[in-house]
Order: sequence, then C-alpha cells, then structure tokens
Amino acid sequence: MHARKLRYGIVLVLASVAAACSATDNELDKESGSSGASGFGGGLSTGSNLGSGDGSTGAEMQCGKSTFGNEVPGALLLLLDKSGSMSDPASGNNGPSKWDATVSAVKKMVDAASPTLQVGLLPFPAGKFNSLLMQQCLIPIPGLPQPPNCPQILADGGCKDVDPQPVVPVVPLVEKAPAIVSWLNQNDPTGGTPTLHALKNAYAVMKAHPTPGQRFVLLVTDGVPNTAQPSVFPLPALQTDCGKLADIENEAAIAASGSPAVHTFVIGSPGSEDAAKSLSTIALNGKTPKSPGCSPAAGDCHYQIGSADFEAELAKVLAAIAGSVGDCVFAIPEGQDVDPNLVNVTVETGNGPQEVLKDASHADGWDYTDASQKKIQLFGPACEVYKTSKGGSITIILGCESKVK
Repeated sequence: MHARKLRYGIVLVLASVAAACSATDNELDKESGSSGASGFGGGLSTGSNLGSGDGSTGAEMQCGKSTFGNEVPGALLLLLDKSGSMSDPASGNNGPSKWDATVSAVKKMVDAASPTLQVGLLPFPAGKFNSLLMQQCLIPIPGLPQPPNCPQILADGGCKDVDPQPVVPVVPLVEKAPAIVSWLNQNDPTGGTPTLHALKNAYAVMKAHPTPGQRFVLLVTDGVPNTAQPSVFPLPALQTDCGKLADIENEAAIAASGSPAVHTFVIGSPGSEDAAKSLSTIALNGKTPKSPGCSPAAGDCHYQIGSADFEAELAKVLAAIAGSVGDCVFAIPEGQDVDPNLVNVTVETGNGPQEVLKDASHADGWDYTDASQKKIQLFGPACEVYKTSKGGSITIILGCESKVK
C-alpha cells in the first residue's frame, strides 16, 4: 500500500466587514490585480489576493483572523454480496468466478486507496440460516418431528441472515487492510441475497460510527434481492421478513436523509441486470447517482459491470469510488459564524491561489457535502489540482457572496 502525504492547512479567512469582500468579479480582480482568466473547464480561475493591490491600508482590507483545519477522510462500509451465485464464472463458462474476480478487485482497491480512508467489510449472507429446517417446515420428513417455530422460520427464510457488525470494523486502511484481504482469502460464497437486512444493518453500523467525515455504504451485488413471496396453495407466504423491492429502495432514502446521513453507492455485477431498475433506484435514493441526468427506468444510476472484463472494470470503479470518498473533503471548523451563501474557495498551488467556483453538478468545482453545510468537497479537475499541488491546501473565504458556475 502506498502512503499518501497528509495535507494540512485549510485556511479560513473570516470577513469582519462584508462590504470589504464584495461579491463581484470585477472588485475581486481589481483587488488582486488579476485578469480573472479561468481554466480547468471553468472551475478554477486566478484567485483574489485580499488586502493588497488597491493602495488601501491593511486595517481597511483585512478580512479577519485565520484558522487551520485538516482534510476530512470519509468512512466506507463495503457491503459485499457473497450469495451462491457469486461462484458462477464472471465471463461465460470460462475464467475465474465472480467471487474470485471481486476479491482480486477489492484487494487492489484497499492497496491503492488513501491509508487514512476508513473502510470496513460486511459480507452477506452470514451463512447461519438453517435451510433444512425450512424444508422440514414445508414438507415434513416422515419420522422427524416438525420444528416448533415453523411460522418464524418460514417468515425469515434467510432474510435476516446478516451479521449485526462488520467482520472487519470501519477503521483507517493503514490499520486493517490486511484483515480485509485475509477474510476475503479465507471465505467462499454461499446462500441467498437478503439485501433488505444487509442494508439495515449496514446503515445502523455507519450511523453509530464516530467520524467527522461523510458516511457511505458500498453495495456490491450480483443478483435480484430476496423478497417476500405471497401464499400460493398449498404453500404459505414465505420470506415475508425480506420485504418488497420498494422497502429495500426506501431504506436507502431514509439513511441518506437521516442525521447523520449515510449515502449508498451501488455496483451491479454480472447477473444483476434484471435488478437494474431497483439497484439504480437505491443509488439515486442513496444520493450517489452515477450521473446527474440518470434514470432508474434506464438503469443507469448505479455502476453496472459487464462480463467482458469484469475484474478490471470492477477494480476501476472501486478505485473511483474510494477516491471520491477519501479525497477533497474539508470541514469548516466549529465555532465560525458562517453564512453558507457567503463562502468562496481557492486552491493554493505553486503558482499562487486559483479560485474554485461552486458547482451543483459536481463536475468541476466545490459544493457542500450535505444539508448541514458544515463540510465542503472539491470535484473533478478542482480536486485533482488540489491533490497534485505541492503542499496542497485550500483557502475558504467567508463573508463574500458565493461565486457559482
């Protein structure tokens, strides 16, 4: 695993006189002597040098005191489907199984991701449900007594066969990456796909997880979730604890709108194509759509991986998700009197500050991470400029009307 240099130094310049930090481009350019030329797709431009450039005194142009903070790493719980179908080949009848390819791709992710990124592992099902008891409840075997709790067994049907806690806790990768790899190497796929309770347990874990950063669940699955089956004579209703697809989709919406919020990434492996609409709905409800204009009906809000080069494509998507969770998120220190509409951001580079515009599309710029508006995140080229800048840091300027793309 490579080490990434930790970047410190979020400089917040507090505006003591809002009028001194007028929102117009012309005034900011005049103060800094900048031409206002933009670059990097319009997301960055030459920044303002507040307090100099117009002959005014320091007292007149000083925007206040400065304070420092750190980049805030996110926390990610990998919710990994290990149902029996994951033992099928990833590409037709040849090559490694979907499980082996997934294990290899996850290993690459934890090896390449930032060591400060917090990652845990919760595979499902747990493999503790006794399917033989369920068969005995449905079709009694002569000479064997019927289990006394058949109604509960039939209602469960493996729907709750999910561990309440991760097999590897959510901690920085520098501490537990080997444990994730070890667990994956020692286990094989088996059982069904109890997605509802897998998500419920994952959200409960992440809501209780102490972290100043964002919380995410990454669902990787290769099949249609187990759902409640109605009674069909002579069989009773089965797996009622699994819920309906709408129940599964709604869990993601509840988690994303909660406090603290937990967002949900979704990756569909080969075999999950029939569940594309539902998986995309989970991603959209979980506030991690693949693109702003995606549609659940089209099944393009989640990451659907094909079978042609499954392992390589999965590794690429996992790396991209880990990067979006672990990089370019910054907290505005508590105790600051911040009007969220009066915030601007510059990236400090070797060639001076470069202004980043607020971008609701998250293509190239910055935006708040959630409704609390206490943390910001850089996206696209703006994030890359920060990561590649020597001694990378950002300046958050408070008190000036936010510039929006």
